[in-house]
Amino acid sequence: MDAVDGSLDLFEFPRVPEEGEFQAARDHNRLKPSLSEEQAANLLRDKALRIIFQQGFFRLRNAHLEISFVPCELHLPYWLGFYGRNTSARCRVMDAVRRRIEGAKASAFFEHWLAA
Repeated sequence: MDAVDGSLDLFEFPRVPEEGEFQAARDHNRLKPSLSEEQAANLLRDKALRIIFQQGFFRLRNAHLEISFVPCELHLPYWLGFYGRNTSARCRVMDAVRRRIEGAKASAFFEHWLAA
């Protein structure tokens, strides 16, 4: 889950990435987290429950979600394309890892960041 403001969808890895699959990078174009651990845990719990209910919560008995933090800082790259007229600019967002266009939430997320 993004720790910037919690608005983006959850990111799922098909398996736990191994040490050699990460690439260390230093870039000034990264967003700083603004959520506390408690805020992030509450948002993550809500998002996980929403996914469980969408898949059919009737299969779930005695649900108990335990949120634990793993000390890891992971930054995912995105490519932004800009378009617009005159003084109005919009952006389209592409996930640079999976190489797919993101939806309106990601566009709004980055437009808000750029406007700040």
